[in-house]
Amino acid sequence: MGMHVVIQPLAGYGAEVVSPSPGVVQLIAGGEDAAFLVQVPARVGGLSDAARFARRLAAAASEFGECCEAQNRARSFPLVDQWPDGRFSQEQE
Repeated sequence: MGMHVVIQPLAGYGAEVVSPSPGVVQLIAGGEDAAFLVQVPARVGGLSDAARFARRLAAAASEFGECCEAQNRARSFPLVDQWPDGRFSQEQE
């Protein structure tokens, strides 16, 4: 059975490489509310597998970022009206 972790990033989320102890590196991505951590498997070949995964993840993340930016540039926003009591209603175009 597979497991899926879904993170919908908020402003301020990021990614970085951390070293919790000498000689140990981890990739962490997310923020205070949610994050995922990539560690090197403790087995023969684990470093090579982690390096290959990280490079594939970086390539996919770059492609995802390009898609999001392209959609954001082409996006149109609905008109927003404010009611007298301060509430907002959205009108569909």
